[in-house]
Amino acid sequence: MIALCVSIWETGEPGPQSFVSSMDHPSIRLRWIVTAPALVLPLVASFFYFVFFPGTAFGNGCYVAIKLFLLTWPLIAGLAILREKPGAGWGTKRRRRGVIEGGIFGIATSLLLFGLLQLPFFAALLQEQRPVIEAKVEGLGVAEHFLLFAVFLSVAHAWLEEFYWRWFVYGQLRRLVSQPLAHGLAAAGFASHHIVILSQFFPLPWGAAFGVCVGLGGLAWSLLLERHRSLTAPWFSHMIIDFAAMAVAWWILNSG
Repeated sequence: MIALCVSIWETGEPGPQSFVSSMDHPSIRLRWIVTAPALVLPLVASFFYFVFFPGTAFGNGCYVAIKLFLLTWPLIAGLAILREKPGAGWGTKRRRRGVIEGGIFGIATSLLLFGLLQLPFFAALLQEQRPVIEAKVEGLGVAEHFLLFAVFLSVAHAWLEEFYWRWFVYGQLRRLVSQPLAHGLAAAGFASHHIVILSQFFPLPWGAAFGVCVGLGGLAWSLLLERHRSLTAPWFSHMIIDFAAMAVAWWILNSG
């Protein structure tokens, strides 16, 4: 399955319409059947692995299960249910320009995040939450391997999220609803489970605010995908911002 993902990635870096090249045209109902669960299951799972059963065998199992779902569902839905073959994307891929624009967005967002650290109230908020953040990191079992975890999260996990939320979820939604609504729904789905997760590290208003910011990032990345027909642009941008977020987390954990 992973080999198939890599094959699809390397043979044309499919854009949102990469499942279009098929002789069959599935019904709107069937397309909704495979897309609707993709929008809500990450949210549902986040309650189980981060709120109700964090640090338990069941909670950890839910976490692994949802990550496997993110990797395999786009392929199962596209190849087995919708019976659509992966295509070559949208033709010309403006990869270089997309990487430049994605990089600019990623760097600008990272600089904004680092700038917020200079604000006394924001730095104080992070310091106040340091015991909670430390406990969560310990519970995840990554405290002693945080740098390795940060690299994995910023590179591999960022790719997984782009593959799932932009390439598949947004790519299916844009064939079901208007393009602006597709951008909005995909961003809302992306934000929803991040709100749950971030609310376990910060008070709910702050967790919700940070989650909305994540959703805005998702909106920017689906716009990049739409504009440049390449997943490289949003992935590169996503990596930069995740590395910046991990740098902030490292600062919090080591500033006491």
